[in-house]
Amino acid sequence: MGKRVRYLDRLIFALVLMLSLESNQALADRALNRTLSEQLSERYALTLEYSYFDESFDFLDYQNKLGTGSRPDQAQISGIEIQIPFLARWQVVYNYQKTDGRAVRSSEPRAVETTVRNHLLEIVYGGWSLADWNGHAFVTVERGKQDPLSIDCYERGLLTLGGSCDSADLRFFDSDVYRDTDETIYLPVLTSNADQQSYSLGLNLTRKLSSWQFVHYFELRESEIEVTFDSPLFKITDSFVLGTSFQGQTVGAIINGLRSELPQSTPWKERSIIYEFSALRPLGQKWLGVAKIRSIKISRSNYQTNSSNSDIDDNLSLDLSLWYSPTPTLSAYVRAEAFQHYVAGFEPLAYNRRTARLFEQPYGQISIGVVLVAP
Repeated sequence: MGKRVRYLDRLIFALVLMLSLESNQALADRALNRTLSEQLSERYALTLEYSYFDESFDFLDYQNKLGTGSRPDQAQISGIEIQIPFLARWQVVYNYQKTDGRAVRSSEPRAVETTVRNHLLEIVYGGWSLADWNGHAFVTVERGKQDPLSIDCYERGLLTLGGSCDSADLRFFDSDVYRDTDETIYLPVLTSNADQQSYSLGLNLTRKLSSWQFVHYFELRESEIEVTFDSPLFKITDSFVLGTSFQGQTVGAIINGLRSELPQSTPWKERSIIYEFSALRPLGQKWLGVAKIRSIKISRSNYQTNSSNSDIDDNLSLDLSLWYSPTPTLSAYVRAEAFQHYVAGFEPLAYNRRTARLFEQPYGQISIGVVLVAP
């Protein structure tokens, strides 16, 4: 049974790895619109953004630094944001993003696909000033949810746990259906769900100096995260089965060990303090360059740490983007981002005690977008 425990623990690790790698693209970098909010604050605006990641865009070599095992193959995010002014100094902003990701392995499961959906609602108050700086303040509510993720079979070494795959050595099936109909319905070895609820307060201060525009941005954010897992093993309640010994361990001990290796079963909170500094400069009549540096400090409550690795409590990122505006109502941009610790703090849903070590490595991504502004 000890050998079986190792296989199941590795299954958990692989699944959590896939979850973290696929959910990272839910990072909606709204700072671009906030940086330009002074120009757009009294106009309707529609932003369409697309982000993409695969090996060809891995300019920081993140995949290879992870070693062997589960690896991100592809992730893409499509998003839409609508900005509507109302009254004299107010805006309401709605943002929706859908992330589709894929991770691959050399063994079962050969590929796992996940989907994460984010909804954001923001109220902005602008038109005020502090000394020589123009200000905007905002409050934001965001909800992120991962579609149910199912792992049918998992292969490690000479053993395959399943599932309906033909190569499964050990299968789980629905006993109720079998008892009633004699039909064998195989169950996935593991299923997962993840949710995130976030609240933010912040402000940005903008000042023009010659041909430059500078922006200070501050944000306080609190997120509640919950990750749940289920497995047919967790349904075993028969005392005889739980007490059965296999290779020196009881089935009950194996189940308890498996639960201890999962992300915690209770929700936890992540609090962040974010500071950004941006510099903008026109590059001719139709081009604009934007450079941004972001720093984040993280704290957590009701969070169960993993003694085998240190938790990440800060992050730093660099963002460079180039904007092109062929008309006053249309702009397009390309953006490159580099993070010191993966997306720690910027994407709370991806971080838990099982994925913490993945955030030790730097990470980069590339995005393109289009902004339409009402004339």
